[in-house]
Amino acid sequence: MVPVIDGSGTPCSVCHEVHRDVAKVLGTTAPDDWLAVSPGERLEAELTPDVCILPDRGVTRHFIRGHIQLPVEDAGDVFVWSVWVELDELSMAAIARRWSDPNRASMPPFTGRLATELPYEQPTKGLQVSVHNRDPGMVPLLMLSAASGHVLTAEQFSGVPLHRVAELAGLLQR
Repeated sequence: MVPVIDGSGTPCSVCHEVHRDVAKVLGTTAPDDWLAVSPGERLEAELTPDVCILPDRGVTRHFIRGHIQLPVEDAGDVFVWSVWVELDELSMAAIARRWSDPNRASMPPFTGRLATELPYEQPTKGLQVSVHNRDPGMVPLLMLSAASGHVLTAEQFSGVPLHRVAELAGLLQR
């Protein structure tokens, strides 16, 4: 069952539609670079629901899935982008060592780069993020760098109306 944000039943002030059952979480099952390699190259790689290890021209690349949360102003809820972040080998090794540790959330944040292109006018792939580990069973929380100047960063810090969440979901369905 896909979690949804249920609007208030009040018509939207922007489009005058009633937004009901808007997806609460949207994202991909693999980093964009995984999707770009051939099936043969994938035989040399590893992909789980939370981690991707991808050999690429003699270099091993490390990815972890995380969540970018956007507060939904008029619904009292949170919309989540489930995305992938590329980390350096040392950061990935540190996270792997403590993946099942009940105190994993106490780890300091790691720096990574967004490895998922999202439906924004400005590119999102490559944006710098802080990876904040959470308790086992929860994927890391991703915080975008305020210096990025990207609209996604503004949405993460300021929030979005439910209309914007419905709009983003519609962009992915095209």
